[in-house]
Formats: sequence, C-alpha cells, structure tokens
Amino acid sequence: MANELIVGIKRKLAEMKKIENTGFSDPAKAAEYFKDKEIILEDITKTLETVTHNQSSQIDALEITIKSLRDEIKTQARYPKELSQKELFYKLGRGIAATYRGNNAILAELGFSPNYGNDNWTNPKDVNWVIGKGWFNQRAAPYDPMGDMSTSDQFLIHPSFETELVAIAEKKSVMMSLVESSTMSTSKVIIPVEEDVDVNFEWLGTYGDEIPEVERPKIENVELEARTCAGYVRYYDEFEEDSFLDLGKLFVKKFIGSYAREFDKQCLTANNSPFTGALATNRAINVSIDGNAINDLTWEDFRDAVYKVPAEERKDCCWFLHETVVNHAMNLKDANGNPIVRRPMEKMPGVIDLYPYHECHVMPQLSEIGANKPFAVFMNPMRINHRNRKGIELKRFDGTTESQKFGIKALRFRKRDAFSLVIPKNHMVILKTKQVNN
Repeated sequence: MANELIVGIKRKLAEMKKIENTGFSDPAKAAEYFKDKEIILEDITKTLETVTHNQSSQIDALEITIKSLRDEIKTQARYPKELSQKELFYKLGRGIAATYRGNNAILAELGFSPNYGNDNWTNPKDVNWVIGKGWFNQRAAPYDPMGDMSTSDQFLIHPSFETELVAIAEKKSVMMSLVESSTMSTSKVIIPVEEDVDVNFEWLGTYGDEIPEVERPKIENVELEARTCAGYVRYYDEFEEDSFLDLGKLFVKKFIGSYAREFDKQCLTANNSPFTGALATNRAINVSIDGNAINDLTWEDFRDAVYKVPAEERKDCCWFLHETVVNHAMNLKDANGNPIVRRPMEKMPGVIDLYPYHECHVMPQLSEIGANKPFAVFMNPMRINHRNRKGIELKRFDGTTESQKFGIKALRFRKRDAFSLVIPKNHMVILKTKQVNN
C-alpha cells in the first residue's frame, strides 16, 4: 500500500513540475491560479505523512522536491509572466488547428485535454498524454480497461486560456464585473437568501448569562444548477491558409462577443431560458408609470420606484436600462428644474436622481416599449449569483451541408454556467408602462 502511495505521489509531482509558463494578463488571475497549485501541494504533503517510515530515503527525496516546487510556485506567483494578447491568439489558434487535425501531441503540449464526459466533464488533471500510446486516465480504478483514448474529437482548452477568455469577455459585458461570481465544482449548489441585517443581538447582564431563546428563523434557499451553453464559430476553407494568430484572433473575437452578450441576457432579461433574469422575476415590486406609453415617463416615476425598496437594501442598488431609455430620460427635470440624469464623468458613475445607472444593450429599447411592458430594473446587482463550472470545450464540425456546398467549417464551443437571483421578496423594483384598460 505504501509503495502505491509513493508511486501516486511521484506521478502528481511529475505533473506539478510542468508549472505552466503560458503567462497571465491579470495579476489577480495569476494569484488565483497559483493558489490552486499550492492547495495541490498541501494535499500531496498530507498523503506523504501517511506513508510508513520504511521508505525513509524515498520520503526524504520527495519532501525536497515538494519544497522546491513550493518555492518555485511562490516565485512565479510573485512575478507572473505576462501573457500578451498576440501570444494568447497564437496559442489558441495553434490549439484550434490541432483540434481540427487531430494532432494530440500538439494539444498535450498546449495543455489541452480530451473530454469524454457529458454531465461530468473530464478533469484535465486526470488525463495524461503518452507518446506512442495516447491519452490515459491517471485516476482510473484498478480494473478499468487501459484503452487508447486518442480518438476523441472534443477537447478542453488549457485552464489559463479559459481564465484569459473570461477576463477579456468581462470588459465587453455590463454585468460580469457587478454580480456575485464564483466557481462551482459540482453540478448543483444551494445558496441561502439573506437580508443585509438578519442577526438579532441580545444584551447580557453579566458574563456567562444565557442568551434568551429566539424564534428559529425561516431560511429560504435557492438551488443553482449549471447548464451548458454552446455556440459555433464558422469560417471558410481559405481561412486555414492564414496564421495561427489569425485563427486564434477570430475565435477570441467571436467567443467574447457572444459570451458577454449571453451573460448579460441571463442576468437581466432571460425568461426561463434556461434561467430567469431580473426583468422577468416574480420576486420584484412592479411599479407602473402613470401612462401606457414610454413618453408618459416622468421624474417622479423614478423617485417613487426607488423608495419602494427598503433603505438598507437601497444603498447598494442601481438602475439598469437601455441607452435609448437613458437618452429619453435626459429630457426629464425635477421640481427644481434640474435634469435627473447626470452622465458618467471622470471617476464618477452616471446617476438617475442620485442613484447610479448602467446602460445595458440587452434591455428593451425605447421603440420596443408598448403598454404593460417592463423597461428598467432597480436592484443591487450583487443579488444576482453566477457560478462558473470550469471548462471550455472545443469540437470540430465539418461534415455538414454548409461545408459541402459552401466550404464553410464550424468549431463548436461549450461552456457551463449557473445564474439565479438570490434576493428576498420585494427588495427590488421593476419599472413598467401601465396596462391599457379596455
């Protein structure tokens, strides 16, 4: 048993020695990446402590290796290599080309890994490329068939490339930097719905007094389940004659644009497709303006809507609406004749009647707003909870009618996310036009 543990530890350390030097464009992302590496080393150290002392010489050598790797990680975390945009384009382009050509050696060199799971995707740490043999599962059960796994046509990109793609998409998205976001390692998570002030204090007479019993609070939970979104990047045969850099640049441009737009949609306007956004939730207070047309909007509508939200919640809230609605609201003035909209200025956000606003292209445009139509949301964006289930998968598609007729090829990408509003009832407002009475 001890020998098996040592073999497993040596295999993990061999993988750890391949400390990725792809680089990072964001120091915070680099710190997060190397923190994960440190956690793996801690796990290896704990395993090593369970090994008997009969293999003392091997244990000493492994401890020296662990110390060396820990020092190397700390150095790289302190001074992470900068990844330029050109390098990202080139490496992604090279990986995409290798995916099309089935060049597993190049894919392994770039840190790509085959994905064999449907609901549970393959963990990149569990597979290893062996020259002349193919991909092998490092964590297979003792009696699992070895098999050659090199025939896969769908691959997960290197985790650091995924981090960079999401970071670039964040600059295109309105909501990604505003919502509560974290990773998830399982398909479902449970999150409690909490108010800002939900702890009752009791004052004690002397040290050691018993805390009076209080009524057990009823805690509401929200379940977040990760779902898979997919998209296609199409290009012509002639594009293969261009460089890896051009291919990677095309993919990055298409991915970040579509992912940023879809992220904002799921946060704000999605109606059970598959998540429910802020504009379609049944947890908000619906406030109708005085008329059934957007031209009936007044500054009092914004003021009245704001005060529907509890004061403790209100201080963290802001408006979300389309730029055409903002332009329309710029003509509105308060009782003192002052415009209620102030455009963003240097280091100062734009405000509507003293509360920040964000222009969102997925919200209803002015021309689309008829009777009984919601068009603006006032809420704390941190009440929107996003979970990222790690992994971006690429797959080649060329056996299609489009490919045969027009020489169009497609690269499918898939990613898993979960979204939900985690907010007490009546802690946000939806502003809408009035319904027409027949």
